[in-house]
Amino acid sequence: MLNNKYLTKTIQNFNNNLFIRKRINLKDTILIVGSPRSGTTWLMEIFSTLPRYTYLFEPLNPIWSPKSFEIGFRSRTYISENTKWPKGEDFLKKTFCGEIAYLPIKDNLIDSIKPGLSINNIIHYIFGNKLIVKSINMNRMLPWIVKHFELKGIFLIVRHPCATIASQLKTGLCGYHSSSPPYSDVYPTKDIVLTEALENNDLDSNIINKLNKIEKIEEILAVAWCLDNYICLSQSKQNTWKLVIYEKLLKEGEKEINYLFESIGIKDIPRSAIRNLKKPSFVTMKEDQDYIKNPNKQLSKWKQYLSEKQITRILKIISYFDIDLYSKDID
Repeated sequence: MLNNKYLTKTIQNFNNNLFIRKRINLKDTILIVGSPRSGTTWLMEIFSTLPRYTYLFEPLNPIWSPKSFEIGFRSRTYISENTKWPKGEDFLKKTFCGEIAYLPIKDNLIDSIKPGLSINNIIHYIFGNKLIVKSINMNRMLPWIVKHFELKGIFLIVRHPCATIASQLKTGLCGYHSSSPPYSDVYPTKDIVLTEALENNDLDSNIINKLNKIEKIEEILAVAWCLDNYICLSQSKQNTWKLVIYEKLLKEGEKEINYLFESIGIKDIPRSAIRNLKKPSFVTMKEDQDYIKNPNKQLSKWKQYLSEKQITRILKIISYFDIDLYSKDID
C-alpha cells in the first residue's frame, strides 16, 4: 500500500504540472477574498460555474502550500501599497497564472478531496484554462495586489462580524496557523492581533490604546475581522475591487449575481450560478446546510450561538474602527 505522504506528494506534483500546462493568462484570473467564514467559498463556487474556469483554494494556506510561509507570507500578511517585495510578488504572479497550484490536502487524503468533488468541478478542473483564486489571507494586501497585478476581477466579500465570528468559534477555523510545521489551525492571541494592528500605519493611536484592553476570544477575533476589512472598506470606492455584501447576496440573489458578473464583462449568466445561490458550499457544516435555503434563518443563526454579552463586546470593537455597516440587527 502506498505511503499517504508519498501519494499526496505525487498528486500535488500531478496537479502542479496540469495547471502549468493550462498556460493561464493573468488577465483572465478572478480573485475572491474575505475574512474566514464570510462566504468566500460560496462565492467561489458561484463564479466557478463560468465556462473554462477552475479554481485554486487558499493558495497561502501553509498546510498544503508551505512554500508561502517559507518566503514570508503569514496567516495575515499586511503589505502597504508601495512596499517592494520581489519574492512575494513573484509567488503571487505564479499563483494567479496557475504556475504554483496546490490541492487542499490535509492529513486524510480522501476526506480532503471528497467535499469539492462533482462532475462539473472535475470537468472544469481538467479542461479549464482560466482561474479563480480564493483566499482568506489576502485582505490586508489588497491595495498592493491591485497596484501590482492586472486581474480580470477582484471581489471582496464582507459578512456580519457576529455571524463570521460565531462560525469561527463553532468550527475552530479562523484562518490562523502556527508559524512552523505542521502549521496547525490555531486561534490568534491578544499579542498576535495587537502586533498586527501596530503593523498598520493607517490606524489611529487611539484605536491601538483601546485594543490594549481586550481579553475575550470574541474580542480578539473581532479585532482580526476589523483589521481584515478596515483598509478595504475605507478604500472600496476609489479602488478596482468590487464589494460584495454577504447579506445582500443572500437576499437579492439573482439580481446581485447579474451585477457582479456584468462588472467583469460577463452577460451570459450560467443557470447553475443562480442555482448555487441556494446550495451550501462544501465547507458548510452538515447541521447548517439547510439554512442557506432560508435567508432569514441563515442571517439570524449567529444570535442563537452568541450570548448577548459576546455580541455587545464584538460590536464595541467594530465601533472602535468606525465601521458602521453592521449593528445588532441581522442585516
